[in-house]
Amino acid sequence: MSTNYDAIVIGTGFGATIAATRLALKGKKVLMLERGTWWVTPEKLGKPPQSAKDPIPVWAKKNNQPVQYWARPDHRAGLLDFFAAIRSSLNKDGLYQYSMFKQAHILTASGVGGGSLIYSNVTLRPEPEILQGIGLNLGDPEYQAAYSWMQDYRGKLNKIVTKIPLPGRDVTNLGNDDYLYLDRSRALKDAAAKVGQNLGIQIPWQPLDLSVIEYTEDAQHNSSGDGAKTHTHCERQGRCILGCLPAARHTLNKTLYQRLLSDPNSGVTLMPLAKALHITRTPTGYKVRYEDRRDGGAQKDVEAPMLFLGGGTLGTTEILLRSRDKNGLALSDKLGSHFSTNGDFGGFVVDTANAVYSTRGPINTCHIHAKFDGLHVAIEDSAIPSMFAAIASTALQALDNATKRAGFLGQMKFAWQFGMLPDFSNLFPSIPDTKDPNSFKTEAEMVSNIFFFNSMGQDDASGKIFLDHDQIQVDWDTPIANNPVFQKIETLQKALAEAMGGRYVSFPLWSGFANRKLTITHPLGGCPIAPTSFDGVVDDFGRVFDGSKPKGSTDTLPGLYVVDGSAIPGALVANPTLTIAAQAIKTVSNALP
Repeated sequence: MSTNYDAIVIGTGFGATIAATRLALKGKKVLMLERGTWWVTPEKLGKPPQSAKDPIPVWAKKNNQPVQYWARPDHRAGLLDFFAAIRSSLNKDGLYQYSMFKQAHILTASGVGGGSLIYSNVTLRPEPEILQGIGLNLGDPEYQAAYSWMQDYRGKLNKIVTKIPLPGRDVTNLGNDDYLYLDRSRALKDAAAKVGQNLGIQIPWQPLDLSVIEYTEDAQHNSSGDGAKTHTHCERQGRCILGCLPAARHTLNKTLYQRLLSDPNSGVTLMPLAKALHITRTPTGYKVRYEDRRDGGAQKDVEAPMLFLGGGTLGTTEILLRSRDKNGLALSDKLGSHFSTNGDFGGFVVDTANAVYSTRGPINTCHIHAKFDGLHVAIEDSAIPSMFAAIASTALQALDNATKRAGFLGQMKFAWQFGMLPDFSNLFPSIPDTKDPNSFKTEAEMVSNIFFFNSMGQDDASGKIFLDHDQIQVDWDTPIANNPVFQKIETLQKALAEAMGGRYVSFPLWSGFANRKLTITHPLGGCPIAPTSFDGVVDDFGRVFDGSKPKGSTDTLPGLYVVDGSAIPGALVANPTLTIAAQAIKTVSNALP
């Protein structure tokens, strides 16, 4: 491998991929370091006859790139595949990184493509008032550039809220044809209208823009050129975060392969299983120390004049903390501050009056947005993948039963039923009784009357990321569970549950525990944008402040940039992908005039 690079990019998520594509356009020689492996489904990219083989594994094996495959069985047997993909000390090649801290658990990804591998495809612009409130200077030009990059490098955005594709049809309001809506999309739409009327406020419902290929009469809409023939359009399987079997998702591993790595002249090299540990400033740039797990975990160094940190909120902050504390890299003392949960909060409705069929459709299809007592709240529907249907049904039944009981006995019953080990004896039933309609249910039937809320809101970004014995930690000075935004979200979720004719059940780890914990899927902050080093870690253009200068200085370290969610200084109350892309494009465009 060559060691003469113009730039090093740490990570392969949205910010990192944007940096790599822009650097390649400028003719720069780039090395991308990724701690994970390739994760693919047996899909066919490109036009026939090139699509006869899956090009990523063919190319990856030829270039000594490690490949793993998504969970395949689209039913309860697939749980074993899913568990095998969880990253741990015993499985360092896993995809799903589930980090458990004192007050919150955080789910992130580890693989080529970063967060795009496990996110829900949503491309959503936050409210301008929210951006202004956290001091993020992004407007129409930056977001338009982000939309353009998304479509140029990934594919057209689509609204998917119907049971079947409706090419050319406005799906925002189907009128008398509303029976064509996916049942859970309609459930949120109708419930929001009812709750808004009861509260005397507007709670607008809108389909989400999704980075998913939808069937269309225009064959060129599909990245393969003949979407209907190659079956690469969305089939409403409800398993986007587990690997799209029809290959309809626009994940960044595809972008990296198709637009950069398959072209030997692109100047971009990707090294998987290479975990960046820390960085050191040199007279000519920056040296990155990384662990090369393809070489037995040997620690190696690579150097370049420019370095773009795109390892994610936790990853980038951890690297910079270690670089400051162990290598003396001069950084702002605000490093690790302004960690935000993005108000991530979940909840369920059980026994809805009408079936919602949560296994069907993309993971998220639509959303509502409202403002309560000055706090913004957004709620999306969410699918329950078929392979999770049995375990979800069993666990929610235990939770629901626990909430109906009171006192010590009820809590003991809850601890036994769900206390870290629910009764899963019915996950793998024996021979069904054909005379009993309830003897054996399909996965769709198991959760047909269970609705899943995926919510976001305005927290105060008061969390802190720090190292304890060289291990990353996240915590708050005051209990984050007491932040008023979560009470607002839960109140709205309960009202929506009532409007759906069902019963509200809190997300696991929230209700029934002495110390309530959050489950976060959109972590933000740690290297916050601010006007000076007194308030933040990077400036408006993602340039890292020089900590050797007096506090409050605007001086930055030349050639060092942050291009991921760690730079976002507060909650967005929206899926952060588009905003991360907008800020990354702004950063890289300024770095490469």
